[in-house]
Amino acid sequence: MSQNLPAGAQHTEGTPASFSPNSGSNGAGWTSSGQLGAQPTPQNDSKSYDEENGIMVAGKNRTPMHQRGYFNLSHARTAWKWAFPNAYQKSGYKYESKTVERHRDTMGRVKHHTDDDRYLSPHDGRLAKLVVQCTDELYDGPRNTTWRRTFIRNWGSILLRVANWPTKRVSSSNPRDWSGEEWYIVFLRWIPSVMALYCLMPYPVVGVVTLRNNGWYDPFPYRYWGYPKVARNRHEDAGPKQLEFEPEQKVNPEVETLLQPRYLCFLNEPDDKENLHGAVPSEQFNHASIDSDMPALSELAERATRDAGLPAYWIGSSCMRDDELEKDVHRISDVIRGARSLAIIIGHPVNKRTEKVTRTEMLRGWGSRMWTLPEALLSPQGREIMVYTRGIEKGEPWAISKSGFASHAWGDATVVRQLVDHYEGSMILSRLELVIIALRCLYARQTRQYFPGDLSYALMGLLRRRPLVDPTDSAFQAFARLSLANDSDMLLERLVCVLPKQRYQPWLSADDAWDASLWDIYPTCQVAGVGPGDTVILDGAFGTAIRWKSFAPVYVNGQDSWKRMLSRFLLRTCSIYLTIGAILVSIGGARSGSVGKGMVLAGALLLIISLLAILAAPYLIRIIYGGKLWNRQAWLIGLEGYLDIETIEANLFGRYEGNLSWSQFGSPLSRHSPNTERECIGLDPSTFPEVRAQIEAAKTNKFGEPKIFTLVDTNMMTVTLFSAVRPPIAALLCGNEGGMQRAVMCSYEWKTQTLYREAVLRMETPVLEKMSRVPRFRFGFQRPEPGVEQRILPA
Repeated sequence: MSQNLPAGAQHTEGTPASFSPNSGSNGAGWTSSGQLGAQPTPQNDSKSYDEENGIMVAGKNRTPMHQRGYFNLSHARTAWKWAFPNAYQKSGYKYESKTVERHRDTMGRVKHHTDDDRYLSPHDGRLAKLVVQCTDELYDGPRNTTWRRTFIRNWGSILLRVANWPTKRVSSSNPRDWSGEEWYIVFLRWIPSVMALYCLMPYPVVGVVTLRNNGWYDPFPYRYWGYPKVARNRHEDAGPKQLEFEPEQKVNPEVETLLQPRYLCFLNEPDDKENLHGAVPSEQFNHASIDSDMPALSELAERATRDAGLPAYWIGSSCMRDDELEKDVHRISDVIRGARSLAIIIGHPVNKRTEKVTRTEMLRGWGSRMWTLPEALLSPQGREIMVYTRGIEKGEPWAISKSGFASHAWGDATVVRQLVDHYEGSMILSRLELVIIALRCLYARQTRQYFPGDLSYALMGLLRRRPLVDPTDSAFQAFARLSLANDSDMLLERLVCVLPKQRYQPWLSADDAWDASLWDIYPTCQVAGVGPGDTVILDGAFGTAIRWKSFAPVYVNGQDSWKRMLSRFLLRTCSIYLTIGAILVSIGGARSGSVGKGMVLAGALLLIISLLAILAAPYLIRIIYGGKLWNRQAWLIGLEGYLDIETIEANLFGRYEGNLSWSQFGSPLSRHSPNTERECIGLDPSTFPEVRAQIEAAKTNKFGEPKIFTLVDTNMMTVTLFSAVRPPIAALLCGNEGGMQRAVMCSYEWKTQTLYREAVLRMETPVLEKMSRVPRFRFGFQRPEPGVEQRILPA
């Protein structure tokens, strides 16, 4: 994309720049100074120098994205309904399910609906159909959503809108920059504007906005009525579990530590129970092959036991009975901890018996299995690990030190080495680091699934407290129960606040789009239980509903000044002066002498003052209602698509005065740059090519693909552009990181009362001062993709 730069400009392609004014007419010249390695260069065809912020910005002199507003009433796709917004556009897709579902709201009202997109109204707590305001480009574009759309309406003060009408189409806010044609347009519009204001001014209620919720954000009227599958407190449980545990145990029962193996293979008569632990890869020895593999395995195991000078050995194929697998699957770690030595038996893979395979490749095959990782990590400290190879029965075993074992057995040796050092005692990891690194390593390995929660059951062996195996648990539920049982430094709560780097990133991944580590996130909520499905029950979060159907009147206070007070006095009294002046001129004209002349003179003066005040009404209105805005009503207002900040502010407050600003760090799409004083200034994300590409792609993305949304915060006066698959109906503040609050943006799956994470934004901490807490809620990391079908609608 090419750039039209002012005269005297210097710019290096692909390099972001901060800007300072040069000499030239109106300070339009600028030069590049400074460099930001992480920020690409903004590109826009209309830039001007912002004297207040000391930076080149797009917007001050560019044409705003004027929206058609109520002219969309005649749009061919516009449909009608009784409730506001009365005019809307039907969704292009609908859910395949025709089942009537039940929902109970926070006030206990039960309603039945078929599946569609809905939200909880902060006005009365009812479940209402979701209608999202969108830009004209999206209103005219393909109907690629399951939610309804409506057009953007102007909710600015009627007085300000009328006062700004004469200058609405001029190119600059500075009259000195107006052309002769623009002056002519302003003059033609000025008189009708004055007449309209003169009719509105006798009614003080016009333009007055009442305070809502004491200035706080709208509450999120949610209540979860169900039971958790596993509660943190046993008294919240629904009833007895289908697990074997004593009544005095807590609701998430734990298994006792195994003091000695249930079964051992002895070489002779048992005189003691010291043993050797044998680790065997299942893909290299076929346990069903009684004639060849099992005798060879037993022979090598016996040899390793004699070499170690021990009377017995433990090996999974012989010492784990199928009928006790649920109890023993996570007790393998206790067996390893009690063993005197570890021996690994390797051989050619079953399906590669005729191929040439090196000993290192065989060992790597052993290391690729998930359950072998805890065996190596928990083997006795300071002792070598002995590797025996089938086919080399007479040769010496391969003795590998435990500290050097990672480089031989694992492809991710640099990561696993941290776990080895931890269990060797040379570098102790924190509880959080231990779980994160162990999860990463276990997830990267293969396993033959015994239970859906095998990953968590393998992790259990590395931790002290281990819940009983529940065959009905999913992988997530097993991990959540493990997290509840252990002091894992609020790992689940931290994962809630993570913004995934990839759309289908697994729930256990800690890869954060903000490149923050989990220990950088400090949760402000707590997991109260494990919910049905892959969900948890959270409590203690701050939250607010997001308004999507339209902008809203925003209550603000302005600081009084002599100009405002004088303007208000003139506007409110000009009609009185006009009346008195007309009376004085009329009476004085009927009298002779100095008294009559004095009355005429006084009346004429009052008439001149009142007429000047009336003619200046548009200007005076802008003085009264313009300027900086104080004590603002807190709203979170969303719209689908990108809209420039000038148009947003004009639709909210009636006129663009530079009160709103782009968020510097609100979302991964946010951009910022230093000004001449090295102050951090938020930039319009759409001026960056990579963000503009996402905005354009979102206009035609299919259902289920990311869309672009804009969020306006009238409390902090910021605008944030972000990407999500669905419009989130609530912002839940669940933690903080780097001096900012992590706001989890959630959509609502009302059939199960589940809030699903759509995005994670960063908000400034003062938002908490006007935000209330949300009762405990059911939370899911990723919303399942429902079946949809395309509606048959007219073009």
